[in-house]
Amino acid sequence: MRYPTCSGTFAIVILLLANNVSQSRELTNYEVFCAQVDTLSLSAMKVLASQDVKLVYLKSGSRDVDVLVHLKITEALLKNSFHVVTTDSSAVPLLRVTVPLIGVSYSAPVTSHIFGASDVIRTIRSAYDVEIADRGQVRFAKSYSYVYSDTVKESQISALESGSYNFLRGKVLTGSFIDTMLQPLLFVASAAIVVYLFFTLRGP
Repeated sequence: MRYPTCSGTFAIVILLLANNVSQSRELTNYEVFCAQVDTLSLSAMKVLASQDVKLVYLKSGSRDVDVLVHLKITEALLKNSFHVVTTDSSAVPLLRVTVPLIGVSYSAPVTSHIFGASDVIRTIRSAYDVEIADRGQVRFAKSYSYVYSDTVKESQISALESGSYNFLRGKVLTGSFIDTMLQPLLFVASAAIVVYLFFTLRGP
């Protein structure tokens, strides 16, 4: 009877390590936020179409996040044959979009790897209040909220937060001893046990 050689053991260890390596590129915080605004834009355009509105004045605040949302929604409106005027007028329906919430947060490390890279849960939340008014009368008002959550490596955070928008930055919660020290030791111990059992159970 033939038994696997040492190369088989090496392959087992490699497979264990591979489970802790992410192969796909993570979306940046900016990309996630833009996707949320794009979804909001689709909802707003559906409402405008249902109200038979093709010409609007888009009003927003002066913060960085308000300006970015205004820009993204304006681009979406123009691409879909809507017309956006630049001056407020009582004769033109008003589309008001406010951003009461935008935030990025990271959990304490949930997994630590043998090579020192810790995984954290990233959560990006945004909320919007949308109002459509015509000649001073509110015809539509609704709040929208979006939540995106995934697991990323703590070492990737600086790259995921690249850009000049401070509202797309967050802080990692302090990890516990188990997260930072014990889990890598447990991983090494588990790999050692697998190797030991492999040589012990295969017999002479």
